Amino acid sequence: MASDFWRTMSMQHWADDVRRLAGAADARRPHLRPFAEGETLVESSEFDAMEAHRDAWRDLARRSLEPNPFLEPEFALAAALHLPAGQRPEFVLVWQGAGFDSRARLIGLLALEPRGGALSSGAGRSWRHRHTKLGTPLVDRFAGARAVDALLTWLADRRPRQTAVMVQPIVRDGPLYALLLDRCAALGLAWENLNEHQRAILTPGHSGAETVARVRSTKHRREIERLRRRLGEAGVVESRSATSAADIREATEWFLAIEQQGWKGRRGTSFLSDVGDAAFLRSVVRLLAASGKCRIDWLALDGRPIAMAILLMSGDRAYFWKTAYDERYKYFSPGALLARELADRQLADPSVFLTDSCAIANHPMIDRMWSDRQPMVDLLIGVHPAGFRDLTALARRERLRLNLRDAIKRVAHKALGRHAS
Repeated sequence: MASDFWRTMSMQHWADDVRRLAGAADARRPHLRPFAEGETLVESSEFDAMEAHRDAWRDLARRSLEPNPFLEPEFALAAALHLPAGQRPEFVLVWQGAGFDSRARLIGLLALEPRGGALSSGAGRSWRHRHTKLGTPLVDRFAGARAVDALLTWLADRRPRQTAVMVQPIVRDGPLYALLLDRCAALGLAWENLNEHQRAILTPGHSGAETVARVRSTKHRREIERLRRRLGEAGVVESRSATSAADIREATEWFLAIEQQGWKGRRGTSFLSDVGDAAFLRSVVRLLAASGKCRIDWLALDGRPIAMAILLMSGDRAYFWKTAYDERYKYFSPGALLARELADRQLADPSVFLTDSCAIANHPMIDRMWSDRQPMVDLLIGVHPAGFRDLTALARRERLRLNLRDAIKRVAHKALGRHAS
């Protein structure tokens, strides 16, 4: 009897193993029916699994309705890699099927903050690394409505406790913003604009001369020219640039050293103040330079950089991402001198439709030099059609939080200014 019992149990375990293996085989087996035209598959992916999608991700970035260099794989994966595991984003991918392939084409990608990063009132939000300046999802320009609908439906189904999602920040007059509002109207979803502000940009005018006239008033232009002449009395002044991977690597070390010696180093907010931040910067500029999407410009005095700027490129747009200057030459305003050189170069480049300053609103230097503005906004979207009242209350609480944050920042800046004086 005992041998029969153990024989029966062994047969049951063998049958369970067979069923498990069959299930695994089914999961790997190609889709057994052809996908209908326009049918989508939405899936969530952790950071570790995103490397397998790098090629499809890069292809989507090329086709994206609106560019976002901070959500391209070279930047986003490098940024996430140097974060603690609990702070890494969750990636939501929208695939369009074709034939028997459920993942024939990637048509949408949204990065979300981890669950713990949700707003206290129950809304999720797009992931924003502290060194990114845009939160724009990547959406295929030829299948945008389909991708957005799939993302919003997935959020409603898979995150039932989060009544809304905040996409932060995006360009308010851009094609993606218009598409999101169109799909909200079509799906009966409420939305609210938060944290609206203006950001300085460069856009070509009807002629280079007209644009330069807009960028710099006569008084300011004369002041910049005077500072340039004074700096020239101290040595040979040159404008230089790095685009190759080898030159970018060397220029990055100069940038890190200059930033560390300045006010960011004293406050502990420079890249070299954090080992992970420094590794991230070195990695991301190297990866982007390999694909021709990064450039470092600088102003040199007797061959030594005294002001530097890191630019990122995506599509027909450039992003004035980071800047640093040697404070020993602060009375010559080397940062402003470099911004002038940068403006002239960008406006002369026919391949650049727009250069984004990536600056805060009312920036004291760049706003004086670049007169064009780009409206920015955080877009709060309710993912349930019946949630209009809830979204209004949520938006009110979020505005109060933002106002309090801004007030604290103003007090802190005043205190730092008094301490510095």
